Amino acid sequence: MALVVAGSLGRRYASASIAQPHLVAGGTACGIITVADLTCQGVVQRDPENGIDWRRTAGLAVFGAWHYGGPCKGLYLLYDRVLGNSPTLRTAASKMVLDVYVHSPLLLVPSFYVITGVVKGQTIDESVAQLRREWFQAAFGTACFWTPACLINFRYVPQHSRILFVSVLSYAHKTWLSWLSNREHHAARSAAATARSAAPPRPAVSYHPTGVP
Repeated sequence: MALVVAGSLGRRYASASIAQPHLVAGGTACGIITVADLTCQGVVQRDPENGIDWRRTAGLAVFGAWHYGGPCKGLYLLYDRVLGNSPTLRTAASKMVLDVYVHSPLLLVPSFYVITGVVKGQTIDESVAQLRREWFQAAFGTACFWTPACLINFRYVPQHSRILFVSVLSYAHKTWLSWLSNREHHAARSAAATARSAAPPRPAVSYHPTGVP
C-alpha cells in the first residue's frame, strides 16, 4: 500500500514539475532548505536564550525559492538543450563540471550569502565582506559534496525530478552551509544573551513625593 501511494505521489510530482517546472522546483527547494535551517538551529546551533532566529530561516527560504526555482532550474533545462539528455557518463560528467565548478562557486554561493545576509539584517557591504571571508571554504566544501551527487543526478535522474533529488541532498548541504555562514552571527547572538543574563539587576528606585522622606 505504501509503495502504491509513493508511486502515485511520484507521478503527480513529475506531472506538476513538467507543467510548472520553475514553480515546483522553487517550492520544493524552499520547503526542504527551510527544514535544513531549522535543523541546524535546533540541533547544531541551539540557542535556548533567544530561540529560533526566524529572519535567518526566512533568508534561507527566500534563497531556496529564488535560486532553485529560477536560475538553477533554468540552467538544468539549458544543459539538456545544449549538451543533450542522453544518459551517458560523458554527458553527465560535462553537466556536472559546469554545475559544480562554474555555477556553484560563481552563482550559488554568492547568491546564498547575499540573499540570506540581507534578509537577516546585514547590509549588502556586510554580506559581500562575509562572502569574501568564507567563499573558498564554502565553494570547496560545496564542490566536494556535489561532485559525486551531480554525476549521479545527471546520469540517472530524469529532468522533472532533478531539483527534487538536489533538494533532498540539499538538506544535508544547506544544514552545513547554514552553520558555516551563521557561525559569527550565532556566536554574537549567544554572547549578547549571556551578557544580558549575567548583568546585575538594576537597583530599585524609590519614589517619594516632594516633602515626604
